[in-house]
Amino acid sequence: MTLQVKALSKAINHQQIIEDISFDWAPGEIIGLVGRNGVGKTTLFRTLTNQYVAEQGQVLIDGQSTTRHPLQQQLFFLDGQYNFLSNYRLWEIPEFFRLVYAQFDQQRYQDLLVQFELDRNSQYRRLSKGMRALVNLILALTSNATYIILDEPFDGLDVIVRENIATMVIDEVADQKKGFLISSHDLNELDGLSDRVLLLKDSRLVQDYHLEEIRETAKKLQLVFNDKTIPAVLKEHSQLIRVSGRVLVVVITHYTPEIDQQLRALNPVLLEELPLTLEDLFRANLAHDTGYQLMK
Repeated sequence: MTLQVKALSKAINHQQIIEDISFDWAPGEIIGLVGRNGVGKTTLFRTLTNQYVAEQGQVLIDGQSTTRHPLQQQLFFLDGQYNFLSNYRLWEIPEFFRLVYAQFDQQRYQDLLVQFELDRNSQYRRLSKGMRALVNLILALTSNATYIILDEPFDGLDVIVRENIATMVIDEVADQKKGFLISSHDLNELDGLSDRVLLLKDSRLVQDYHLEEIRETAKKLQLVFNDKTIPAVLKEHSQLIRVSGRVLVVVITHYTPEIDQQLRALNPVLLEELPLTLEDLFRANLAHDTGYQLMK
């Protein structure tokens, strides 16, 4: 079973929010979604789940449109901004979700409330922001949907609960029956969780990183040269992510023996490889347009 997003576009008030978005998503995958605030991540989620009607494109599961009701049960997304849960107590909420998700596991839902010490009689709107996020995740897991979309699931959670949630997500994909699409501003959290990361920029999907593969070909370097001139090899092949005096920190996504040879031929004062993180890739892509202007 594979979910395909094909050329998905959505405009709101005549402004294009997402445009020509395409990617595949299979059970067993954890995909991170990153981008600056307002780039369209939540709009993409709402359009994927048919809360918004797309201007163009479609979402397919095994070649069939998700607009068909039976396939809606394979997708889970609980919008943190607009949902109907506010006035209900936690023990009441499963009754609504069982109407949509035929495989909803009510016993596991109750067990997870106990595990995380959530009072079943608590009113959803009276929970802290972090505890609401935790309830949302519990609902996602117990829906037994194949494709689970989480929008900022770690926001407001303490470190212990965050670790528990990350472990639960990893456990859920271990049997290759569920997949997760997760947006988060905590890039370190996504770095440890995700198999792939999608980068949204200017309404479009500009990168689809397979993290293990990118780390085989990319390098993050710290460099110091004898003068202040930026070598042509760096201008052509790298993205600058930080400058501190004469110290340059760059990311080269396709590092080759030829590039290495050219750099060493310049006899840099310092050439040191640093660990490459998802945050580095994020910075490199967003700073690319203006990167070397930092040197001025």
